Amino acid sequence: MPKATRAEPNRPPRAAWLVAAAAVVAVVVVGIIAVNGRPGPLPASGDVTNRQAQALIERGARVVDVRSPEEFVAGHIPGAENVPVDQVAAEAKGWDKGEPILVYCATGARSSYALQQLQQAGFEHVYNLKAGIVAWEGEVTSGSATQTASGLQPLPSGLPALYEFYTDW
Repeated sequence: MPKATRAEPNRPPRAAWLVAAAAVVAVVVVGIIAVNGRPGPLPASGDVTNRQAQALIERGARVVDVRSPEEFVAGHIPGAENVPVDQVAAEAKGWDKGEPILVYCATGARSSYALQQLQQAGFEHVYNLKAGIVAWEGEVTSGSATQTASGLQPLPSGLPALYEFYTDW
C-alpha cells in the first residue's frame, strides 16, 4: 500500500525569503542614514554664539569678516573672506540670497550693522557672531603683523588688539 503524503502548501523557495528580508533591511538602513545624515532646518537669522557659528560653518555657511583689511590680516576665522562693512551692500549683490551667511567683526557691532544690511537686501539666512572674534573659541588664521599705535608689531596670539579710549570732554 502506498504511503500517504501530506499536502504541502505552495511556498516560495527559502532563497526568495532571504532575498526579500535582505532588501527590507537595506531599505531601513538607507532610510536611517538619510534621516540622521541630513541637517535640520537653519535657525532663524540673528545673533549666534560660538557653538552655533561653528555649526553653521560646518554646514557650509559663507563666512564674512567685515573688519578692515589690516584687522583681517592680524587674525581671522579660517575660510573667511574679508569684506569691510562699508562694502558689504555692494559686494553682496552677487551672492546667493538663500545661502547661509555668518558675519563677524571684532566685537559684534559692525557685523550687527552688516546683518541688517543683508536682511534688508533680501538675504534669508544671515547670522552675526554676537561677541565678535575677540570671544571666538575656534581656530584663528593669522597674518604676520598688525598695525598698532607704535607701528607694525607682531601679535603672538594672532587675535586683533582692541583698544578702548575714554575721555570725559
